[in-house]
Amino acid sequence: MIAEYLEHALQFERMASEATDPVLKESLSKQALAYHKLAEERAERLHPRPPATPYADSIKRPDCPRCGTRMMLARFSPVRDKPDDDRRTFECPKCGNQISEVVKFK
Repeated sequence: MIAEYLEHALQFERMASEATDPVLKESLSKQALAYHKLAEERAERLHPRPPATPYADSIKRPDCPRCGTRMMLARFSPVRDKPDDDRRTFECPKCGNQISEVVKFK
């Protein structure tokens, strides 16, 4: 069934690429995306991901852009107006450089 969903998605993508009417092109593209989503959901149900290890969900620490040392998480805070996002600030233990990034959390 996953292969069928993907085949339908490809058919709609081909039709969208050949369509000259912008409204039709958008409609066909949306249909292709819907079939891709169906295939992805079906794959998730049939092939669940293996259980996470204790470190699978840990925060990825970047290397310092100045000296290359693995940075440490110094602090994190919620992002205003984005309830699913965190601002994470990393600090280099060697040179003191800091960088921040905004990421979605689970």
